[in-house]
Amino acid sequence: MPMHALQDLPFTSVVPGRPGALPDVATLKRQIALAALVHCELTEQALGVYAPPKEVREVQLTYAATDQIRTMWQGLRQAGSTAPPTIPLKVFVTGFGQDSNGDTWADIEVHPGLAEWAGLA
Repeated sequence: MPMHALQDLPFTSVVPGRPGALPDVATLKRQIALAALVHCELTEQALGVYAPPKEVREVQLTYAATDQIRTMWQGLRQAGSTAPPTIPLKVFVTGFGQDSNGDTWADIEVHPGLAEWAGLA
């Protein structure tokens, strides 16, 4: 895949919670970073030039992606489910590199994965 492209990221929270609990933005960023690394490893899709990098160093959430996550987190959850639904996101690699120890990293910007979203299916 070209480096300068939006990549699909089907995001499911790795931490189930009660239906009314939406993680704070810092927790969402950590979960999205982990999801991006796992997705990259499973699909062999590179983030920057690394498939997968050792870490996603920085996650920038656009306001639209944050809104999509907040809206879909509750609105598409199955009744009685402890886990939120899978939320389609897009990521764009804004930076990548290698530190002095040889560990690779990538920075990503997160966008909504849908043109339109609603809280109810």
